[in-house]
Amino acid sequence: SVYVLASGQILIDDRVVDPRAVRANIERLHANKPTSGVLIIADKNALSEWVVSVVDQVHEGGISNITFGTNG
Repeated sequence: SVYVLASGQILIDDRVVDPRAVRANIERLHANKPTSGVLIIADKNALSEWVVSVVDQVHEGGISNITFGTNG
């Protein structure tokens, strides 16, 4: 799961990831589990531009099966 927090922080596998490193982390996860999708959970107060950026990087990382949820 990828979490986009209200503060702008991004968590992947329960660890904070630099927003510029989302793609690299997704590529690594995709290499380990090529048939898996990604669940993106955005805090209700997270800016939409942060969520869109994460979605773009997940796509660039090779994953097109994306599910969305909200938190908060």
